[in-house]
Amino acid sequence: MGENVVIIGSGQAGLQTAVSLRQLECAGAITLVGREPHLPYQRPPLSKQILTGEWEPARCLLRHAEFYAEHDLRLLRDRMATQLNPAHRHVLLDDGTTLDYDALVICTGARPNRLRFPGAELEGVCYLRTLDEAQALAAQLQPGAALTIVGGGFIGMEVAASARSRQCRVNIIESQPRVMQRSVLEPVSNFLQARHEQRGVAFHLQECLSAAHGDRRVESVSLDDGRRIATDLLLVAVGVRPDLEWLEGSGIECGRGVHVDTHGRTSIDGIYAAGDVAETLHPLLPGRQVLESVQNAVSQGKAAAASIAGRPQPYTEVPWFWSEQYHYRFQMAGLPRPDDELVSLDTGQPDSLCLLSVGGERLHAVQCINSPQDYMAGRRLIGLAKPLALDRLDRPGARLKELL
Repeated sequence: MGENVVIIGSGQAGLQTAVSLRQLECAGAITLVGREPHLPYQRPPLSKQILTGEWEPARCLLRHAEFYAEHDLRLLRDRMATQLNPAHRHVLLDDGTTLDYDALVICTGARPNRLRFPGAELEGVCYLRTLDEAQALAAQLQPGAALTIVGGGFIGMEVAASARSRQCRVNIIESQPRVMQRSVLEPVSNFLQARHEQRGVAFHLQECLSAAHGDRRVESVSLDDGRRIATDLLLVAVGVRPDLEWLEGSGIECGRGVHVDTHGRTSIDGIYAAGDVAETLHPLLPGRQVLESVQNAVSQGKAAAASIAGRPQPYTEVPWFWSEQYHYRFQMAGLPRPDDELVSLDTGQPDSLCLLSVGGERLHAVQCINSPQDYMAGRRLIGLAKPLALDRLDRPGARLKELL
């Protein structure tokens, strides 16, 4: 195949698409357009190893610099797409360059949700999505510094753990009744919050940020109940949204993200999407889903590349996610449904947890903390989509792998 492929976005999904195309022996031109000045890198370490100082930034790179020339991949850095014209099959970049394509892959990922509040412009108010932002935040996490985090989701909780490891004082403001509410089951929320509190993190649940205060730099924040918290840094971590603005007027079908099928195809022929920007159909999940994970970016990138290469393979892998906070490794596969029954499995180990979300005798999700064998068994069971004999687990020492 000698098609000219343009990939907008050089993160995990974009680079995986390019790598898979070469692995599928696609010999045409491949151009990657990246918003940042860096070589493509992985994001999970930004809230963990980069903040703690365990990793140098170079360790985050997905491929070394020579890789791109060796595989004839054209990488345009510090560029972004501003307009798509499917009728003429070209993309306009912010520097005025026009890129023609035979196949286009949208991998623009997501942007942090921005909050508007008095004091939002003060120094010390920050967001965390990029390597530059992670390095800037890491430099300020000095022992004794006070960090306030708005948002108790994955990023907020991971940053809290990293900051505590550097002897910072941490407050978390969360508008919901429990942390990580959108993603995890209640016992997981309670488990992780308790471990954070044991390490000195203070939580302010069902509270909202009202304002940030200071002369030039943030010195305190106020909550909507009038209380003030002294702080040196304010991190806003209230989720992300798919980067869709540049697609306005293109005619591509979008909802929360770009609509794709299990092959990564959009509503317009020759255009594909993958990663955090895509809203996908999946045989194991209800309706369309935006899945914000490395695994999803990789799997969708492979699916898009296979479609472009004329060897379509649907994305059917069980979606999975993970987080690290202190020495606790949280792993989850699948997605719980609102009416599911919650089953707790005795792991037989202290400081560990295994929860099953079951509906109609089918395992929809497994969520584990420091219980990798149960997690892996649960992930396989979700993929098998067969009735679950829960009665076989109703005894001490029962293991999930017995149901495989």
